Amino acid sequence: MMPATTRRAIDSGWTFRQSGAERWLPAQVPGSNFTDLWRAGVVEDPYHRDAEPRLQWIERSDWEYRCTFDVTAEELAGDSVALVFDGLDTLCDVSLNGAALLSSDNMFRSHRVEVKDRLRVGANELVLLFRSPVFYGEARQAADGFTYPAENDKTDVHASVYVRKAPYHFGWDWGPKYVPSGVWRPVWLDVVRRGRIVDVQYRIEALSEAQAVVAFDVAVEGAGEVEIACDVEGIAPVRGTTARVVIDNPRRWWPNGLGEAFLYRFTATLHDDAGVIDRASTRVGLRTIHVRNEPDAIGECFEIEVNGRRTFMKGANYIPLDSFLERVTPERYRQLFRDAVDANMNMLRVWGGGTYESDLFHDLADEHGILIWQDFMFSCTLYPSDPAFLANVAEEARQQIRRLRRHPSLALWCGNNEVSLGIAHWDWPTTFGYPPELFERLVTANRDLFERLLPELVAEQDPERFYLPSSPIGFWNDPADDCRGDNHYWGVWHGEEPLSAYAERVPRFMSEYGFQSYPDIASVEHFTDPEDRVVGSAVLALHQKHPRGDAIIGRFLRHHYGEPRDFAAFCTLSQLTQADGLRIAFEAHRRAMPRCMGSLYWQFNDCFPAISWSSIDYYGRWKALQYQAARSFAPLILSAEPVDDGYAIHVVSDLIDPIEAELVAERIGFDGTLHWRLAEPMTVAANTAAIVAHVPAAAGDVLVSRIVAASGELARDVRMVRDATACRLPDPGLSVRIADGAVMVRAEQFARAVKIVVDAGNLTDNYFDLLPGEERRVTLRAGRLADDAAVAASSLVDWIA
Repeated sequence: MMPATTRRAIDSGWTFRQSGAERWLPAQVPGSNFTDLWRAGVVEDPYHRDAEPRLQWIERSDWEYRCTFDVTAEELAGDSVALVFDGLDTLCDVSLNGAALLSSDNMFRSHRVEVKDRLRVGANELVLLFRSPVFYGEARQAADGFTYPAENDKTDVHASVYVRKAPYHFGWDWGPKYVPSGVWRPVWLDVVRRGRIVDVQYRIEALSEAQAVVAFDVAVEGAGEVEIACDVEGIAPVRGTTARVVIDNPRRWWPNGLGEAFLYRFTATLHDDAGVIDRASTRVGLRTIHVRNEPDAIGECFEIEVNGRRTFMKGANYIPLDSFLERVTPERYRQLFRDAVDANMNMLRVWGGGTYESDLFHDLADEHGILIWQDFMFSCTLYPSDPAFLANVAEEARQQIRRLRRHPSLALWCGNNEVSLGIAHWDWPTTFGYPPELFERLVTANRDLFERLLPELVAEQDPERFYLPSSPIGFWNDPADDCRGDNHYWGVWHGEEPLSAYAERVPRFMSEYGFQSYPDIASVEHFTDPEDRVVGSAVLALHQKHPRGDAIIGRFLRHHYGEPRDFAAFCTLSQLTQADGLRIAFEAHRRAMPRCMGSLYWQFNDCFPAISWSSIDYYGRWKALQYQAARSFAPLILSAEPVDDGYAIHVVSDLIDPIEAELVAERIGFDGTLHWRLAEPMTVAANTAAIVAHVPAAAGDVLVSRIVAASGELARDVRMVRDATACRLPDPGLSVRIADGAVMVRAEQFARAVKIVVDAGNLTDNYFDLLPGEERRVTLRAGRLADDAAVAASSLVDWIA
C-alpha cells in the first residue's frame, strides 16, 4: 500500500543565468553554475589543458536559478506541505511566488520550510539567488583587517574560512580553484497527510554470541501507531516509537577481510485505521567498535577494536571524487568501494577539506565493510569564532551527526585536519604578521570550537562514538612523537628524506603520508594536447599543484631507476617510485603491529586530472600504488626487512585462524641461478606480526620468500637486493598473449615491475615482478578480454634510457 505521506523531487524545468543577464539557460538540479555553463557550451571543458585561469570569472559573479513546478489540489490539501532543500551551495536567498522564503549560508546544512500557505494550485515559481562566496569573503576579511592562515586557499583573502563550503573548492595542492554555486543536492516537495516519520535511530544495547538487543527510537509527527519489522525471518515485529528488538543467534557485522558485513534491514511503518501513513527503513549492523587512545607503556596508543578484536586499519584518505560534486554518479561511488575492497582495505578517512559524503556513500561503506574515519569539514587553518559562525557550525554538525550515526561503518569523529599541527609548527604568526594577542585569541577560539562545541555535540547526539579533536595527535616534526597517537608523516615528501625513512619513522597509527606520481600516459592524453606532454609544460604545471612536485618526483625516480627514456616512461617511473616508496611504509607499519595499528595513505583518488598523491587517477585507472596496496594490504604477507647482515623475514597475518605451512626463501640470479635456499615448516599465528627467518648476506640478485601450503602458494615477497642504478638488469624476454579472456605474460629472465596495458579496464594485478621462466595469468577486474584485444607488456628495462 502506498503511504499517505509523499515526497517528489523538483528536478525539471530549471533555468539559470548570471545575475543581471537577459538570457536564461537550461540548468540541471542537482548541479552547479560551472557544469551548467559547460553543458550549455558557454565555457570550455574545465578539466582540459589550461582552462582553469580562464574560468575564474564564474566565482566572482552572482547567479540566479528558477523553475516553475505544478502543485495539485490534492497535494495542497495535505496537513503539511514543505519544501526540503538537501543542499544549497552556498550563499543562497530563496523566494517562492515572489516572497522571501529562506536564506542559507551553509552548503552542509539541509532546510525544511513549511509552504502550505504560500503555494497555489497550478504553477508556482521558485527563484534562488546565489551570491559569490569570494565577494562575501572579501567583505568579511576587510572588516576583520587580517587574513586567516588558509594557505591552500588560492583566493587572495582566503575566503574559504568565512563560508561553510567545501574547502577544496578554493584550491588545494592537488586540485583546482573552482568555486561553484548551485543546488548541489535535491529539492523536494513533501506532502504530509496525517503524519510522517521524521527519523529512525537505533542503539545496540546488548550483543553476545547468543543474543542481541537493539533499541529503536522513531521520531514521529502527527498521530498513528508505529510498527518495526525486520526482513530476516524469525525476528518478531515490535510496536511503539521506542521499542526493543531481540535477535537470537545474531550475525555480526565485520570489516572487510574479517568476515561478512551482514546487515539487518528494519522498516518502521506509521499507520492508523485508514492505512499506511509513512515508511522509513534503516539497516543495522551488529558490531562493537572501541577506539583506544590512552597512555600505555610505549607512550599513547591509538587503535581500533572491532567486536573485541584489535584490528589493524588498512586504507587511504579519501577526497571528493570530483571538483563538481553533481558529476559523481552512483556508479562512480560503487566503483570506489569495489576498488577499496579489491585493494584489501578496511578503512577510508573522509578528510576534513572536502565534504560530508552522500547517504549512498555511507550505505556502500556499510555493505562493503569499509570503516569510515569521519572528519568534520575543517582543515589546515584557524577559523572565525563569532556567535553567528559558531551557531551555523553547531547546526551543521548536529544535522550531520544525526544523519550519519546510524551507519555501522562509522568508526569515529574527528574535529579537524592538521589545525593543531599548524598552530604548533607552521609559524603562522610570522607568515601572516599576527601580533601575539591576536594569535592567542584565534587559537583560544579554535580550541573552544574543537575541544568544547564539537565534542559536546557528539556526546549529545552520538555518545557511543569516539571523538578526536584534531588529527594528527603526534607531529612528524618531532621524532619523539612517533610513540604518541596518530601521525601524519611527511618527511619523505615535504622534507625530501629518503624513501627508507618510511621504515624508520613508524608511529602508533599512521593516518596520513604519501608521495606524488603522474597518471598513466593514456590519462594524460585525455586532458592535454601533444605539445603539452613535457614535464614542466605550462599546461601540466596547472595540473601539478605542488610547487616542488615535479622536481621531487624527478630527483627520486632518477636516484632509484636512472634517466627515463621519454615522457611516457617518466610517467610510469614516477608511479613505480610512488609504489616502491609506499611499499616500504605499508610493510613497516604492518610489521610493527601491535605497536602500530593503522596505515592510511594519502590519497585514494583525484577530484580532477592531476599529478598528485592518488593511487587511482581521475579517470579511474589504477596506478602502480593501487596494485601495490592490494598486495601489501593482503590478509597474509611476507616482508623482507633489510638488516645489517642480510634480511629479516617477517610474516604478518590479519587472519582469524592460524595456518600450518612451509617457509621457502631463496636468493637467485637474474637468470634463475639458485645461490642460497631455506625451507622449513612454520605455523602462522593469527592476527600477529613476527620475524620467522633470517637470510644472510649471500650471492644473488633477487630474494624470493614464499609461504607454501598444500593448497599452493599463500604469500610471496620478491625484491631486488640492489637498486636498478647499482646493477645491470637483463632483457627479460617478455612475451604476452590473450588466452581464454585473460592475459598470459611470461619472462625468460627476471622482470622488474611488469606493466600490462589493455584498453578494457583495470587488471587483477599489474606492475608485478616475474621470476625467470615464470608465466602469470592476469584477468580484468570486471569482465573478460576479447581474443583479439590489444595487449602490450613492458618492464623496468624498457623505461630507462
